Amino acid sequence: MDSFLRFTTPHYKFDLTLTETKESVRKFYFIVGDKTKPCLEGSIILENISKNERFDYMVNTAHLMNIKALQECSLDDISDEYMAKYSFGKELLDSIIYFVNSQFPMIKTMSLNDTSYIPCIRADSETLDLLTYSIALYKKTWYEEKINAYIKPKPLHTEYRKQVEIYASPERKNKMIFAEMKLIMEKGSYLSRINFHTKKHLYEDLFNKAETLPDYFKALNSTIQRNERCIFFKGWLENFINSEIRVERTWYFDFYPKIQEITRRNLTRRNRK
Repeated sequence: MDSFLRFTTPHYKFDLTLTETKESVRKFYFIVGDKTKPCLEGSIILENISKNERFDYMVNTAHLMNIKALQECSLDDISDEYMAKYSFGKELLDSIIYFVNSQFPMIKTMSLNDTSYIPCIRADSETLDLLTYSIALYKKTWYEEKINAYIKPKPLHTEYRKQVEIYASPERKNKMIFAEMKLIMEKGSYLSRINFHTKKHLYEDLFNKAETLPDYFKALNSTIQRNERCIFFKGWLENFINSEIRVERTWYFDFYPKIQEITRRNLTRRNRK
């Protein structure tokens, strides 16, 4: 059985289809956009209705398969400039968090596969991996920044953060010389190679002035036109980050806030005033 819901966020309007199935488990599947190219897609499993105990671990779980901020999912006509100003991806994410948190309060945590990317050219299939791009420049993934996403188990997350801090330290930057960075960047696209050779002295100056590698990549980012950043960083930046950090694709985030029913006896003295 399908339900159709219309969401209106501060800057966008879109429709979500919610499908309930009851086979081995009671499951809700939600999607924004076309099934062949969805903007948001995920599932919620509430109960095991079979007699097979192997499905018990799935009870009260939710999984976000992907978020892709595509213009065609907006019910209003919007431009690239409008999307650059207002994050469609963030408003999609905020909407589904609010929806699940309010309609399925038994769900405490949602898992996700971070396959987020930036399309290089809308009509093309080439993309820039957003996960490694965000770590390279900002020392955090997009989901870490927006919703405090984390890796399980905790020791794995601790090790990941340790590797990020080492990568982002002045000591790591000081171990490199520009000639090494030149070899890394020259493994990129034709555009990145052309840019590198025409702006070599600028890039070398930025590298020498940067205290850390994230500082350098942010400075480099500012010299590239927004519509060319995807092609410029594609490939070489992701490969470099993967050589420095063990990058995980499965993440988790908790739902807040939760509303808890309380009695007057549970109120603090301050709340009673």
